[in-house]
Amino acid sequence: MLMQIVMILASYTLGCAICKSDEKEYPPYDGWYNNLNNPDWGAADTPMRRASKASYSDGVYEPSGKDRPNPFDISQAAHKGETGISYRGRTAMLVYFGQQLVEEIMDAQVPGCPVEFFNIKVPRNHVLNREGKSDLEMPLRRTRYDSNTGHSPNNPRQQLSEITPFLDGQLIYGPSKAWTDAIREFRGGRLLGTNPEEIMMDFPVDNDIRLPFANPPVTKDHQLKPIRRFYRLGNPRGHENPFLLAFGVLWFRWHNYEAGRILRQNKWDPVMDDEKIFNRARAKVIAQYQKIVFYDWLPLWIAIDDNFETMNFWSKYPYTGYDPNIHPGITHEFQVAAMRFGHTLVPHGLWVRDGDCRYKRASGSSPGDNREYAALRLCNTFWNSKEIIERDNIESYIRGLTSTLAAREDSVIVTDLTDSVFGPLEFSRRDLAALNIQRGRDHGVADYNTVRKAFKLKPKKSFESINLDYNKEEIQRLKALYGNTSVPDNLDLFTGGMLETIPNGPGELFRKILIDQFIRIRDGDRFWFENNETSTLSETELHDINTTTMYDIIVHVANVDLEEIQKNVFILRPSDDGHCHRQPQELQPGTFYQGFPLLENCTLVRRYDYFSGSEAAFALTYIFLVLLVIATIILMILLARRRMRGIYRIGPLPVHRTHSVEHNKFQVNEWIGPNEMDRMVTTNLEEKEHRISVLDHTGMAVRFIDLRGMMRRGINKMEVYFSSDDMEELISLKIPDEHDLVIRFRNKAERTQFAVILERMLQAQGITPKGRSLVEAYIIRNSTTKKDRQAELNKYFKSVCLKSFWKDSSDYMDDFKSESVSEKIIQVQLTQTEFAEAFGLKPSSIFIKHMFMLVDTERNGHVSFRDFMKIFLLFSSNDLDQKIRLLFNMYDASQKGVLSKDDVHEMIRSLMELSDSGVEKGTIEEFVSSIYTSLGLRQGSDMMFSDFKKVFSRREYMSTLQRAHLQLEGSSSSSNESVGPQYTKNYQRRMTIIREYSTNATNLNPFSPRITSISSDAADNSFLNTRKRMGLLSELYHPKTKFMERWDDVKAFLETFRLEVFWMTMYILILLGLFLERAHEYYVLREYAGLRRIAGYGVSFTRGAASAMSFTYATLLLTMCRNCITWLRETFLHRFFPFDSLHSAHKIVACMAIVLTVIHIIGHGFNFYHITTHASMDLNCYFREYFRATHELASFQYWTFQTITGFTGILLCVLLIIMCVFALTYARRYLFKAFWRTHKLFIPVYLLTFFHGSMQMIQSPDFPWFIIGPAVLYVIDDVISLNRSKVQIRILKAELLTSDVTALIVKKPPGFEYKSGQWVRVACSSLGHGEFHPFTLTSAPHQKNLTFHIRTVGPWTRNLRRLFDPSNLRGQDMPCLLMDGPFGEGHQDWYRYEVAVLIGGGIGVTPYASILQDIVHKTSLGSSAFCKKVYFLWVTRTQKQFEWMTDIIRQVESDCNDLVDVHIFVTEFRRRFDLRTTMLYICERHFQRVAGKSLFTGLKATTHFGRPRFYDFLEALRYSHKKVEKIGVFSCGPVPMTHSVNKACKELNKFSRPTYIHHFENF
Repeated sequence: MLMQIVMILASYTLGCAICKSDEKEYPPYDGWYNNLNNPDWGAADTPMRRASKASYSDGVYEPSGKDRPNPFDISQAAHKGETGISYRGRTAMLVYFGQQLVEEIMDAQVPGCPVEFFNIKVPRNHVLNREGKSDLEMPLRRTRYDSNTGHSPNNPRQQLSEITPFLDGQLIYGPSKAWTDAIREFRGGRLLGTNPEEIMMDFPVDNDIRLPFANPPVTKDHQLKPIRRFYRLGNPRGHENPFLLAFGVLWFRWHNYEAGRILRQNKWDPVMDDEKIFNRARAKVIAQYQKIVFYDWLPLWIAIDDNFETMNFWSKYPYTGYDPNIHPGITHEFQVAAMRFGHTLVPHGLWVRDGDCRYKRASGSSPGDNREYAALRLCNTFWNSKEIIERDNIESYIRGLTSTLAAREDSVIVTDLTDSVFGPLEFSRRDLAALNIQRGRDHGVADYNTVRKAFKLKPKKSFESINLDYNKEEIQRLKALYGNTSVPDNLDLFTGGMLETIPNGPGELFRKILIDQFIRIRDGDRFWFENNETSTLSETELHDINTTTMYDIIVHVANVDLEEIQKNVFILRPSDDGHCHRQPQELQPGTFYQGFPLLENCTLVRRYDYFSGSEAAFALTYIFLVLLVIATIILMILLARRRMRGIYRIGPLPVHRTHSVEHNKFQVNEWIGPNEMDRMVTTNLEEKEHRISVLDHTGMAVRFIDLRGMMRRGINKMEVYFSSDDMEELISLKIPDEHDLVIRFRNKAERTQFAVILERMLQAQGITPKGRSLVEAYIIRNSTTKKDRQAELNKYFKSVCLKSFWKDSSDYMDDFKSESVSEKIIQVQLTQTEFAEAFGLKPSSIFIKHMFMLVDTERNGHVSFRDFMKIFLLFSSNDLDQKIRLLFNMYDASQKGVLSKDDVHEMIRSLMELSDSGVEKGTIEEFVSSIYTSLGLRQGSDMMFSDFKKVFSRREYMSTLQRAHLQLEGSSSSSNESVGPQYTKNYQRRMTIIREYSTNATNLNPFSPRITSISSDAADNSFLNTRKRMGLLSELYHPKTKFMERWDDVKAFLETFRLEVFWMTMYILILLGLFLERAHEYYVLREYAGLRRIAGYGVSFTRGAASAMSFTYATLLLTMCRNCITWLRETFLHRFFPFDSLHSAHKIVACMAIVLTVIHIIGHGFNFYHITTHASMDLNCYFREYFRATHELASFQYWTFQTITGFTGILLCVLLIIMCVFALTYARRYLFKAFWRTHKLFIPVYLLTFFHGSMQMIQSPDFPWFIIGPAVLYVIDDVISLNRSKVQIRILKAELLTSDVTALIVKKPPGFEYKSGQWVRVACSSLGHGEFHPFTLTSAPHQKNLTFHIRTVGPWTRNLRRLFDPSNLRGQDMPCLLMDGPFGEGHQDWYRYEVAVLIGGGIGVTPYASILQDIVHKTSLGSSAFCKKVYFLWVTRTQKQFEWMTDIIRQVESDCNDLVDVHIFVTEFRRRFDLRTTMLYICERHFQRVAGKSLFTGLKATTHFGRPRFYDFLEALRYSHKKVEKIGVFSCGPVPMTHSVNKACKELNKFSRPTYIHHFENF
């Protein structure tokens, strides 16, 4: 069965071969498989061959000839001099046919990639160095080579030939099949022309498809021009000069001529389609070209004897057939030297002749040169060929080529090539002879004598023996240049071969190299026209080919008559002198013909700075980015200020006033200051009390203006300003010795009513109101604000301290040196309001009322400097009796020397008011009764001073009262300093420690019920003795060096944040690795690619930064996957990864990303500068993905604004600047909506980053590989949040609590599960669906509804509070909430620790509300938990601030079986032992000892005054819970508080155990 299958396949294959045998094989376009045994022999883009051994200076790739003279000097000595006309009548047609032949068989002009420069230093006296520079170099780029070579002496560098060596019509049809298709018409087998019907008028179409022709700058203009201007020909370099272009047009027409003949001969053949016609015409034209080259042109090129006879190649080198063992490849010796023999034959220009034997004059080609010249100058025609051809006609140049004689056969090259051959923009003119010499050295070609040996010729023994008959002068100059050496062993091949030149043609070396190369090309070509085995030509066609000459082609396709040119267009024999075939005279610059200059001068060399034109764009782009940063910051600040001004201007929503009998009350907005929010107040004009009261929204008095006191002080007038603006709603009262009262009414009518009543009140007191109407802006600008008044009062209080404590007054002396200043201070008098604010209390306070009445001895409503000094000196002393007497007199209302029961009630009530506590009347009664009982007095009897003194002179309170003093607003005392004696450390600990050991030494159970004892010095001793009995005395510390102290800090930090440090270190190492890997790649491994050589080391930094940036941007997405993080932190992974720190990690990684981005941007600044200073053509190999028209220079503008990479880079910079600026803390605080919206720009940032790298300017982008995983995860996470946040949740209840807290109770969504301490993102449908804000849930997981307690601290929360104001709802349905979450944070892990410390500050108590309720619930269920003890510290300005929390604490105290230990710290008072708190502290401690609960909270929890000392508290836990390894510390609140907790944890972690693990959140 298998055999049958094989036979079937074999028969099928044989059948296919037979059926295809009739198909004709045509020459390939790229040379591949011309030789079937060796398919790459003769193929395009393959290494050239060497006839002699490579002679690199290092044996591998370094150019040869390092010890040889400068090529310019060699050119000057051997290749410059007088020229003449050809000895043997060679014509310019022969010369330029040779040039087009070069374009057919060899091309090694493409520079390597990376570009390697092998520049030639230009001598100072050279024509190309007109400035006489010592460092000027003519650029030369080394030839492209095979990257598999050049690695060792056994494998030296081998340059590549870009085209095939075969005579296969590449200059007619192009170097590739794609090129050929681009120039075909695809009809009739023709090439695409403008006039196919008229062959002699037909021209190739324009290159509107932009085929990649060579397009150097037009030399005469020194300007790059669009490549579209060229004809669409097959030769990529066919537009170099008009003579080469003329050949291109001739061959174009000849192909179409032959295609037309084939079409006419086979017009009835149905199978003869366009493709077959084209291929047959191409095969015939190639064969004709091969015949003309080998049998017509080459013999004349090799040698012409004295009789103008040539070598008969037909007989001397007969064709014997194709030999597959012959390699047709071009040799280096042929490419860099022998074939360049034609350079000596190139004339200075061309005689242009019409059909009437008239020589046409040429116009000046230089800008502004309108003169006419007798002949066309070669040097000014480079790369402007089409314009010249179209200016006259192609036939004129063809006739001129046959008439103009070539230059003399010698070693001299005309100046059009040695001084003025074309070059790049940076060097418009070059020396072709020097280039030839340098190119040979670049290719590592051996010296002249070594090559002679390789071709079996005897080496020359002396310079003179190079040529015994000709070029003698040049040889002597060259010998002198070489130091008169006798043997020319170190002579360059090109120069040595050229010096051999004789009138017949090239010398023996070049002749041998040429014959060898052309014979190999012929015999190694399987498709040679004479090879009958592969020929597709008929006998008739072969005969036609063998009889076709260049003359025949010209007369058939050009409008040239038979007699207008000689039969052999390559030579002018003496017999051809008739019919004006010979030129009128030799072409020599500086001569004249018929009164006209014969040739114009060559334009001079010009150079070009590639950075020119980029200077402004480069500078402006980076200036723009810097200014954009500044402008964005300014914009952010302006928007924030505008937002705040808008908030201040709007103020609270006015409440609609109902008209009643209280017609003296007006609801107004009070202007506080220029940058402060207006507050809604009520002004009460109390005519009976003769005062103006200012009440806040709760009805509490915030200011009194005593008109009666003004009268007593002798004030008899008051200025009243009325605004005269359109609204006319503002009024300002200029009150002497006080700040102004500036209020805004709802309308002018209310203001008028207010003014009428005010005027009546003032006149009743004998005060004359002086009203003035002014512009509102003027009134505001000239108002004395409370801040201005406070600055004056601060000096007042400093002066009080100065006079009271003179010995410590050095800091204040400078303020009071002036006598006028001191006098002004002494004259300041305090109102009751200012007196109250000086103590941080309200003016309506009963305590202030009694104190003010006691101090105001003159009864004029003001306190003088002298009166205030008396009271201050009293409390600054240590006289206990005087302090108690003062307190007694304050409440002795009847001034009888006794306190009635009502007076005692008044005292206690004022203290409760002082603490902002709402204590029930029964509690006060209970406390007063306890006082009477402790004094042994009958209930309700009068209390004498001696009895009163007994209460406050008890031993446990004596020191407290003794240290009491006045704490003044504006005084410079720090809250942590004491005016009196300093306290011992144990005393300070006792004042803040939360839990102390029991006095019972046997009770050492760390989880036993606590015994609170904070009172006397005995407690200090008891605490110290307990520690002594436990053997836990503090260690004796030896003084440590600063280094050791720092080391302890480091160890403590590492212990506290070990997971964070570990992972961040790993992350930084990964970033560093990514950065270094890419930097090393471009600095070392890709050094061969050359980009670093051009761009400098900036490319290493930019690539390293780009790779690291990609990783950071991808990481940022991971830190934003809140749902995934919440889920992961509940797994075992939380023990190994700090999920709670990912928010901080997001900021850190973002900062890293910005730093890397800045490095990337700055690096590109250097890169762009280096890149734009290089030639544009050099950059093509580095940025191959970028197509750029050849006439467009790659300026800075191009790279930045005309490439996808550059433009997206600019957009990325703009977006990142906006994002970063609006992500600053200032913006998040004042412009949260702007922050949130600009942060959403990360989506276009990521998209632009993808496009930024997708164009692969340097490498394939890494960003997609980094981003794809995090992006998918983020999208899934965001879809979950988006799906969840679309559900609207109904609000069941909204309540406006005190202290600007809004309580919301919402319906729990179905399936919503969360843990205590977690948070959600909340948006309100009425305030915008897209603006989400994070809030902690205050409800416990078991409760059926969700609760939020939201404090009003910003615009959104302020609007939320207004939204739920009952006066605004007016019976409407409540809006819905949108909620996303829950999300986890550290607080929910409280149960993972055996001992947990919960610290809440201000509104930061919200997560603990949920946790405490959860504890109560789990305790009631009897659930066992790992956590054995919870300490809850509530730090609040006043417990009334969050009264809703009090109920939760009370529930905890009743149901938690001592699991939770609660302590409340009231921080309303600035100092612990000042006058304001001393009496309250004593009363609180007395009541707690008697009743077992707080006097004003009703809780069992201990209430402390002042801020807690966290270090002392946490340190005590070390001894209370000795066996605990880790203590979880959780804090939430203001940054200063969490910072203090964190600092305490770090300090305590310096000890061996326990470890304090701190989790915190700030708001």
